[in-house]
Amino acid sequence: MMKFGILGEAKIARNYLAPAILAAGHEITHIGRRNPTQKKLPEIYMNASETNYDELLSEPSIDAIYIPLPNHLHVPYSIAALKAGKHVLCEKPVALNLDELAQLESVAATRKLYFQEAYMIRHHPQWHWLQQLDIGNIQTAHFIFSYPHQPEGNYRNSSSFGGGPLYDIGCYAILTGCLLFDGTPEVVSAIAKMDGKSDVEKQVDAILRWPNGEILNFTVSGDAALCQSLHVLGDNGWAKLDVPVNPPELTHAYWLRGGLERGERISFPRCDQYKLMIDDFVAQVNSGATPDFSASRVITNTINKIQIMTGISR
Repeated sequence: MMKFGILGEAKIARNYLAPAILAAGHEITHIGRRNPTQKKLPEIYMNASETNYDELLSEPSIDAIYIPLPNHLHVPYSIAALKAGKHVLCEKPVALNLDELAQLESVAATRKLYFQEAYMIRHHPQWHWLQQLDIGNIQTAHFIFSYPHQPEGNYRNSSSFGGGPLYDIGCYAILTGCLLFDGTPEVVSAIAKMDGKSDVEKQVDAILRWPNGEILNFTVSGDAALCQSLHVLGDNGWAKLDVPVNPPELTHAYWLRGGLERGERISFPRCDQYKLMIDDFVAQVNSGATPDFSASRVITNTINKIQIMTGISR
């Protein structure tokens, strides 16, 4: 059993990661808050102790730390946790630029501890199915992810916190390319629409081309209706994931070799992709695995290139 500390009492921790850690048979011993309130913690944390960030980092009983802080704090606190001798599971996107990502990689290598960026979709059966599906050579993928404008005060509305949909959910779009294609993409074109209510972009549309000629088109928005979809086109068929990132317990995909019909529906068994991520994280720690930052480098580099191309200020 692994003992976890959670650095930041965030909604994603309460609703998804804490239940996943417990369901995987591990223990949450400490919750770090910037300003501890000494009020009763949400019930999901059971008997965990409330503490501040520094005390959580230095707590000797903790094996691993999960970090759901705002984006601009991911690298600083991941480095602090590694230097404190803890394995780290950090929310995405881990880094805002390649310089800070390189700093994190260096510390992880020096400390010989495990670090993982918390992309839960890697562990859902629908993605394993898609990666193994025979629809010929994949030529194009179309990815859409959007959600309504967030309320005032949400970190997603502030560029200084690493906000905006490009960082927040554009990382999933680029990860899609990493899971389907090889190499580092070229940013062919990108358009950003700025949000007049805050200092971040409200939508980004981009076309990426991978070294073997595959194309990823994506739209990510923080000011639109809730929507998620992924269409993949091969030279011998096509496939579609209904909800690629946040699927319901029972989710579906469709595929077909040729033709314009709806395609064959595939139903995936109920699963908790967050628990599967925890299972993998713990297995990697126990095996002494070396952290793999390759996808993180591609995602960070591509986001920064899109920012330059579109003039998004950071």
